[in-house]
Amino acid sequence: MLDAPPTEPHWRSWLYVALWSLVIFCTIPFARAVIKTVDERIGLEVFLHTTVLLALVGGAVAFANLRKRQLPPTAYLWLFAVSAAFIAYAYYLRDIPEEAVHVAEYGFLGFLVYRALVHRIHDYSIYFVAILIVGIIGMMDEYIQWVVPSRVFDLRDIRTNFVAGALAQVAIAKGLRPTMVASRPSPTSLRRVCRLLALTLVVFTLSFVNTPERVGWYATRIPFLSFLLDSKSTMIDYGYRYHDPEIGIFQSRFSREQLEQLDRQRGVEVSLILDRYIGGEGYDAFQNIYSVPRDAYVHEAGVHLFRRNRYLERARAEEEDRPDHSTVALRENQILEKYFATTMQHSKHRWAPEIHTYVDDHAIEDEEYTSFVSWDLVTRFGETEALFAFAAAIVALLLLGAYLGRGPRLSVRSSKVDRP
Repeated sequence: MLDAPPTEPHWRSWLYVALWSLVIFCTIPFARAVIKTVDERIGLEVFLHTTVLLALVGGAVAFANLRKRQLPPTAYLWLFAVSAAFIAYAYYLRDIPEEAVHVAEYGFLGFLVYRALVHRIHDYSIYFVAILIVGIIGMMDEYIQWVVPSRVFDLRDIRTNFVAGALAQVAIAKGLRPTMVASRPSPTSLRRVCRLLALTLVVFTLSFVNTPERVGWYATRIPFLSFLLDSKSTMIDYGYRYHDPEIGIFQSRFSREQLEQLDRQRGVEVSLILDRYIGGEGYDAFQNIYSVPRDAYVHEAGVHLFRRNRYLERARAEEEDRPDHSTVALRENQILEKYFATTMQHSKHRWAPEIHTYVDDHAIEDEEYTSFVSWDLVTRFGETEALFAFAAAIVALLLLGAYLGRGPRLSVRSSKVDRP
């Protein structure tokens, strides 16, 4: 695959890609159980250590290959740098050690994709095509995780998958230096890259339109997708960022006008729901019934209330951190009383004067508060802007591919037959 094509047939190389991808996908439903078992018996650090070990083994195999092929010292430097980059990126994920496994999984997938492509692509575009194919498979991995209960969709994992695939291609291109790949991309190859990049953006765009509101729409109309209404994982959710001078910073799925209208129309109803579940039947039951796809407004009010109550309990129990906890409780209560006013007026969770006094006495007045409720909302741009940007990029890539793929044109003179 470096100086000659792989010995197996073309289809079998792609079969290896498909099988490894299937292995990755099939581990998704069982990953949480495995992680829990490993955490209890060994510790999650084993995932990080395993990834580092695999990077070292892969680097050792690559160095052995270099010695056989007598490549210049710079090839060794590149392989060392890529191996170090693999290890460094795995260490970067140390706070969630199990995520480091993605680096090994998709690094190896990048190697397999290259082997499959090199049967027919012998110019430098092969590396870009391989990265994009790995990225698309990585996005499908995250989409499957979003569907599977107890798993979540995470854009950071998509980034990790792309990075791992890219590092694998750098190792091949600059370290192993295959002699089979030694020419500039042809017009056909450039067109292929542009089209594949456009396809990658199409797949990526799906995550930017799959909002909880849209999930609720199709999950209520398609019976076998109704389980998505219970999902606590969101691909994307748009909203508004508030900077209230009296409270601080918080985010909401609703504009100020929408919050006021919903509070007038549903305030009493929501107060009864919160009285029943928050501190009653339980917060877990509340989240299961009032998920974001089912009722984003009730969900948002409930999370603010739960956060307020939890930090009030902590303020009473933990003397050392009482000022910080009291500040959180105070600010969350201010958000509720100002933006969910009708709900709080009719709720048994409305604070009595003595609680107000207690919290006011211990809270830090001058500290700017930032609420973490709905903090994963995208507020810098909306869905329309995102769709327009993606659509423009996709169209531009398709047009660029059509232009670059035309190839050289014959001149009129050269196309004429010389006559005596």
